[in-house]
Amino acid sequence: MPRVILGWLFLVHALAHTFAGSWSSAHQTTWAMTIPWFVACLAYFAAGLGLLRVPFLRARWKELVLIGTGASIVMMVWYHPPGGMGGIIVDIGLMLAALGGVQPRADADIEVIETLGARGTHHPLLTRTAWALGAVVLVYVFAVMSMRSVLLRWGSTPDERVASLPGDEVHPMLADYRIDHAITIHAPASAIWPWLMQMGQDRGGFYSYDWLERSFGDDIRNADHVHTEWQSRQVGDTIPATQADFLGGRFGRLGWRISVLEPNRVVGLENWGTFVLRPVDSTTTRLIVRTRRPGTFSAAAFVFAPINLFVFEPAQFIMERGMLRGIRDRAEAAPGT
Repeated sequence: MPRVILGWLFLVHALAHTFAGSWSSAHQTTWAMTIPWFVACLAYFAAGLGLLRVPFLRARWKELVLIGTGASIVMMVWYHPPGGMGGIIVDIGLMLAALGGVQPRADADIEVIETLGARGTHHPLLTRTAWALGAVVLVYVFAVMSMRSVLLRWGSTPDERVASLPGDEVHPMLADYRIDHAITIHAPASAIWPWLMQMGQDRGGFYSYDWLERSFGDDIRNADHVHTEWQSRQVGDTIPATQADFLGGRFGRLGWRISVLEPNRVVGLENWGTFVLRPVDSTTTRLIVRTRRPGTFSAAAFVFAPINLFVFEPAQFIMERGMLRGIRDRAEAAPGT
């Protein structure tokens, strides 16, 4: 098997491991659970870049393959993610292909590169740019995976993540994918509720980074005052995320349908989650956003997992954290709170 093809196969195999991380998010994350998944993904990704002759990695690709395979097998045997046994077979097959049939040729190619290219400093600009891009992607993958616990659980406590909350009846009973974000607001629930009721592109926005939303063509303007004419909502209503002509109107008006609504307590949005107001005392409230999805194994979920992990989870964290802080600041600044 040619070295370049095997290098790309290891990159794809590393991305395939991201599904196991999604599966494990249903459990209380511990270092013992995270480390095998983390090491397997990073080692396979780095090994793939090494086989593609990226400097600093090309001389260590064999060790990285062994490390990635060992960590992956530990993860599959210990935590039994969906498709675990099939994953072990692929792990061992790729390792044998790399160390058995590709190693001599790959080492010879790398030796030529090291000799003629003065360790990669005199190669064509396109090649060096590709290597630099690969290194940047590796750093990004490392950063996202190492911070994933924060991305999924910012502001929430262990007790809140396992507690029964209002609106739980609309979540899947067996939720293998979970996100919990929360914030403390020094205001009663009744002072926070109006801000939740006027969420939406057609009303008060989402109190996050509206300049960023507008840069993607979404005409959102955050409100800084409670509007009485925006306080009427009921189950079945849709909270729009975009204007009707967003992206030329090809996708219609995107948004979330209200699935549960109890004044001053909870509002649930399909395909997003539940916004729960949990009083601490008469002047302090916890605002919790709980997202739950089944996380069942399917071809689509398997393929979508890398995009979810490296694109949507960081984006949701950035925007939802901004939203929670925006609601807190507005509620605490309101007269009488």
